[in-house]
Amino acid sequence: MLHRRVLKFGGAALADGPGVERVADIIAGHDGPPPVVIVSAHQGVTDLLEVVAWAAVRGSLEADRVRIRHRTLLAQLGLPSELLDRFWRELLHLLSHLQSQGSLRPQDLDLAWSFGERSSARIVAHLLRSRGIEATPVDAWDLGFLTDSLHGQARPLEGITDSIRGALAEIPGVAVVTGFLAKDPLGRLTTLGRNGSDLTASCVAEAISAPEIQFWKTVSGIMTADPFRVSKARLISQLGYGEAAELAFHGAQVLHPAAVAPAVRARVAVTVRNVANPDAPGTRLVAGIRRKGPVAVASRADLVHLECVVSAPEARGLGAAEFFAALEERRLSPTILTSSGDTLGAFVPAAPGIEELAVLWGERMRITRDLASVALVGKGNGRDRKLGQQAYDLLDGAGIEVRHAAIGARTRSQAFVVHREDLNSALALLHDLVVPELGVGAQNLS
Repeated sequence: MLHRRVLKFGGAALADGPGVERVADIIAGHDGPPPVVIVSAHQGVTDLLEVVAWAAVRGSLEADRVRIRHRTLLAQLGLPSELLDRFWRELLHLLSHLQSQGSLRPQDLDLAWSFGERSSARIVAHLLRSRGIEATPVDAWDLGFLTDSLHGQARPLEGITDSIRGALAEIPGVAVVTGFLAKDPLGRLTTLGRNGSDLTASCVAEAISAPEIQFWKTVSGIMTADPFRVSKARLISQLGYGEAAELAFHGAQVLHPAAVAPAVRARVAVTVRNVANPDAPGTRLVAGIRRKGPVAVASRADLVHLECVVSAPEARGLGAAEFFAALEERRLSPTILTSSGDTLGAFVPAAPGIEELAVLWGERMRITRDLASVALVGKGNGRDRKLGQQAYDLLDGAGIEVRHAAIGARTRSQAFVVHREDLNSALALLHDLVVPELGVGAQNLS
């Protein structure tokens, strides 16, 4: 049995012609059996597809914006300009339908988004073929990648690994698979949520018992903070699986929050690598990290506080169940929970389902926007109240209002909610607080 690695390439890595060429170089230089490659849409295309879908609802057909974006890329790569013509016809048909319909349902948006990954897979596969490498573009649903039916935030169903394994065994050479996309059991196209291609890669790796998943990004690996917000952020060479999942839970963009679990279940090695520096080791996720304490600072810039008033004490249990069921139904995943008197609350990332709740719950729901969170992440530090007090005092002393401090709720993290405009300052302060403790070991936390 071939032990094929899984290589996942994000949209930023596939942003333009030179970027796609670098990706092809990495695939071509891969040692061992032909890898399974998972691709995201080219950078900016998912957002562009959403823009043109909404434009169609408002009466304007702007499919050419997407066509020009990809035709430019094809020209940069020397590939046939007509390679994706079938997709342009399908996209124009969809946009014309949306123009007539006058609305954009979640399933329509999933279909519009799908043109990004479907196009990307074809471009990468054809570039590999032009280099003499056997490669086949594959839509993930043709592998049997099935999810539930929640459009925009679908989750993989149990029991799909056999189908994926069997289908991939029949594909010769390099399989270039669409990330992010799937279908439900009724054959309706679904998507896995933003950054969902990471989850596709992890599920595929679990299915084929891959020895390793390589997540190829445009950063050097997992950093001690978002390097675009904290100039002092440093590379972490080794990180525990649980710490990586916790960083993703609190907003670190390097991996999808759910992508770690399938790798852990199947004991698949995980590395995060830089396409611009393929010989660098990046970050490796490992089991059995001995080090305790803070390892990095994660952040979210898009938090919303939802508060539900349960007026009657005897109805509190029912009210809580109703509140959390409403969140779950819309895949609004709380990062922090609050409770005060007759009010239950949850901090959730901004998402369309919030507007639905606002309509459904009316005056029972209070919504506070423009919030952000900063979380100190590390093995065993979630209940370190001394560290939590230090962090709180540091923020307070700098004039940063802490709207809520979640200390002791999770074993691997403690989080602080601030106003969005204070996020960068809070990040820098807390990074300076915890990263010096790492010393030179910031490059090796094993």
